[in-house]
Amino acid sequence: MCQDRLPGAAAHKGTFIPAAQANACTILNCMKSANSKRRTFLQSAVGLGAAASLPVGASAAESGKVKARDGIRVGNLYFSSGLGGMRAEAEKDPLLFGGDIKEQTRRALETHKANLEAMGSSLDNVIKVTVFLADVKTEKAAMNEVYFKYFPKNAPARSAIGVQFPESEQRVEIELIAWIP
Repeated sequence: MCQDRLPGAAAHKGTFIPAAQANACTILNCMKSANSKRRTFLQSAVGLGAAASLPVGASAAESGKVKARDGIRVGNLYFSSGLGGMRAEAEKDPLLFGGDIKEQTRRALETHKANLEAMGSSLDNVIKVTVFLADVKTEKAAMNEVYFKYFPKNAPARSAIGVQFPESEQRVEIELIAWIP
C-alpha cells in the first residue's frame, strides 16, 4: 500500500496545494507505484520460466500485437478471424452451390490448421473455438461429425451460435484462439 497520503492541505514538490489536489497526486503516485511493482513481478516471473503461464501479461507486454495469417498474434496467443469454407467459385457467383455443412466445416478447419502450422503450432494448441452456423438446429450434428475428426481428444472450449450470413451459400464460419509455442 502507498503510505504517502496527505490529510488536509500539503506541500507538494515545493508548492502548497489544496487537499483535493494533494489527494489526487497521492492517488496517482500510488497507481504508478503499483504499476511499477506489477511490472517488476512480471519481469521476475518471466525470469523464472513462468512466461508460458502468463502468455498475455508477460509475452504480449514485450512483443505487442502483430498481424498474422488470417488474424492477430499477441505474444504467444493467436486470435483468428472467422473463416468460412465456401467453395471459391461460389464466392464469385452466388448462384453456384457453396458446399454442404460438412464440406465447408472441413475447408475452414483445414485453413486454420495450415495457418497454425505456418506459425509453428497445431490444432492441438487451440484453446477456444467459436462456430457460427446458418442453421444451428439442423446442421450442428453434421458439423460436429467433421469437427471432432480435427479435435479427437482434449477438444478446446467451444461455442456454437446460429447466425444469418449475408451470403445464403455460406453455412459455417469458424474462429479460434490458439497458443503458439
